[in-house]
Amino acid sequence: MINPLLFGHAGLGGGGSTSGGDAARASSAAGSAKRDVTHLADRLDRLSLVCMAMWSLIQDKTQLTEKDLLERVKMIDLMDGVEDGKASRTIQKCHACNRVMSARHRKCLYCGEKKLAQSAFDTI
Repeated sequence: MINPLLFGHAGLGGGGSTSGGDAARASSAAGSAKRDVTHLADRLDRLSLVCMAMWSLIQDKTQLTEKDLLERVKMIDLMDGVEDGKASRTIQKCHACNRVMSARHRKCLYCGEKKLAQSAFDTI
């Protein structure tokens, strides 16, 4: 006899589904996703505020203008050849095993070697 617990069918009566358990898991996952999105939105708001404060300080201490900032944003945006409003990352290979490294990890997924920082933004 097959153990119904192994396949998630415990407590089924006559071929029904585990909709109660599935609904609870889906609700939990949705709640977790909502918290994650709220956290990211709050973080984005704080980072935007810091960027605005830094730009305000830079303007106060230099002769740079809004036009200067917009031109620099466009120049950096075009560094990857596409004006899309995004700072694209370049593909980086592991210096130890020469495999492509994930942009999201600080170590090579294959050999565990630490990623070399190419700019100050790689260390954050």
